Formats: sequence, C-alpha cells, structure tokens
Amino acid sequence: MKFLMKVAERRCSILALMLLVATLTFSVTMSPALADSDKRVVKVMTQNMDAGTDLLFFFVTDPISATKLTYEELQAANFRGRAELLADQIVNQQPYLISLQEVTLWQTISVTGEVGVMADQLDLIIHALAARHQQYKVVASQNLTDITAPLGDGSALRFLDRNVILARTDLKQSELALSNVQSGIYQATIAPVPGFPEELNGWLSVDAKIRGKSLRFFATHLESPVSQNDPTQVLQGQELITIMQQSKLPVILAGDFNSDASGLGLGPDQTPTAAMIVEAGYVDAWQMLHPRDPGLTWPYYLEDIYAGPSYPFERIDLIFARDLEILTVAVVGNNPPFPSDHSGVVATLQIEK
Repeated sequence: MKFLMKVAERRCSILALMLLVATLTFSVTMSPALADSDKRVVKVMTQNMDAGTDLLFFFVTDPISATKLTYEELQAANFRGRAELLADQIVNQQPYLISLQEVTLWQTISVTGEVGVMADQLDLIIHALAARHQQYKVVASQNLTDITAPLGDGSALRFLDRNVILARTDLKQSELALSNVQSGIYQATIAPVPGFPEELNGWLSVDAKIRGKSLRFFATHLESPVSQNDPTQVLQGQELITIMQQSKLPVILAGDFNSDASGLGLGPDQTPTAAMIVEAGYVDAWQMLHPRDPGLTWPYYLEDIYAGPSYPFERIDLIFARDLEILTVAVVGNNPPFPSDHSGVVATLQIEK
C-alpha cells in the first residue's frame, strides 16, 4: 500500500512539474504574440499593373496603323498570367490595403457595335485572388483616360485607365474598419494628343480604423513628364499635398509618382515632385529604412517601339507616411517572371509607438 502511495505521489510530482514547464513555455511563447497583437499595425502595398503598352505607336505612325500595332502588342501581353503572378505576391505579403495603378480595361468594338472584353485587369486580379482563397474587395475605383481608336475595318479598340484601392475583408472589424471613401481628378493635365481625349490622372482615399485609431490612406498615379520643362506633374503634386494637408489623421500615401527618388539622376522622370512631398512633411518609407539602397522599381521591360528586356534605373513607386512609425519596407515582384514592368512596394507601419 505504501508503495502504491509513493508511486501516486511521484506521478503527481511529475505531472505538476510538466504543468509548470508547459505554463512557462506557453508564457514565453505567447507573450510576444500577445504584445504584437496589441500594436496598431497596418501593411500596405502599391503596384502599377502595366497597361500592356505605352501607346508610343500613336506618336510615330498614323492612327489606324498605331491602333493595329497596339492591338497586336496587347494580344501578346498575357494579362491573365501577370495577374496570377501579382496575386502570388499579394498572398505572400498579405497587405491590408493595396494601391493599384494602370488597372486597365481593354475592349473591342465590332462593326455592328458589339463590345467584347479583351482584358479587364481588375476582374483578372480579383478572380486570381479568389482562386487563392484570398478575401479582397474593391474599396474605390476611379475611371480616368478613356480612348477609342479605329482599327481600320470599321471596328475599334477601347482603352480605359483606372486607379483602384483593394482591401482585405477577412480581418475583424476591430482590426480594419473602412469609411469615408473620397476621390478626385487633378486639374493639371498635359495638352491632349490631337484627335484623342484629355489624359486624366487622379487620387483616391479611404479612412482606415486600426484597433480604435484611424489613418487616411491615399492612392495616386501622377502624370509622366513629357519633357523636363513640363510642369503638369509638379502641379498635380501640389494639388495632392493641399488635399492631404486637410486631413488631421495620420496619412499613408502610396502610388506611382513618375518622379525618380533614387538619387541616381537617370531616366526620364527627373522631377522635384517626390522631394516636394517630403518637404511638405511626409517621410519616404524606403529612404528612411534603406538610405544607401536606391530601391529601383522601373522598368523591368520596355514596350512599343523600344520593346525588349530592361533593367530598372528609377525609383518611382513610392510609399510616404505622416505621423506614423515605419517598421518595414520591401520591393516585391522584382524577380522574373515579372507581373508588371514595375515592381511593387510593401510597407508595414504603426500608429503610435
């Protein structure tokens, strides 16, 4: 009997020791996770999806020939495959909010007026994400430049440019609550190409509440400078700064700025716009964490009359922040096969330290 009692006591002691070890292990492993969950952190991404053409054919040949060449170029663009590659990047990064540019819609219009969809990049990325069980929705979508050009046989090709904000929908309301969607078209525009409508650029914004604290997320795509003397992009940047300054909330700004912030001085986008945004009180996330790395994002390949592979020589895809702590920032989509001629940029930011 005494032997059995000693065995029972020994078993109790062993169980108590195991319970103590398990408790300590749980405490050590879980405390950091619980601490992290208390932080107000948001992850954002910017990506230019690439329209599949730079429309340069319209500057070197007649409209009908240019439209035919563009149409042939688009047929080889593999929009679906690129959307699949971009969806894989989003799966890997899991951003809360995504700023997308050049989310183009290409349509064909027959002689009898029937409309066919050649490529809808918004539809393609949403379906690619859904196929990967990723829950994202369109928070805001903005129609910009809308061009219809003749193909010469009575049919036509239509191009519609769009800016889009996507947001995750699988997060708890306490982790991400969205409201107050706004948008606008910049008043500053370049002189239109004869025979075509005015080229438009714009911005989108949404307020995001993260664990009880709010910020304003801006998405934009600024004009490409047609020359070193073209003031359009700088004027658009000034408009954007004025709009953002109206917000009393912390601000994240993400997009394709067509303003080189690499400091290398190469390429066509040597404008003061990116520096002007920093001077207005916004932190360049990449520059803050990687001051010695140019972080090049464009171009990975060239189109139209310059078609072929390329190597990035500009940093024009940028994320800025005001009144937020920048925790991480990375360039993504920069290994072949490329989802776009631009790489994406992903940043994690924190509201309050």
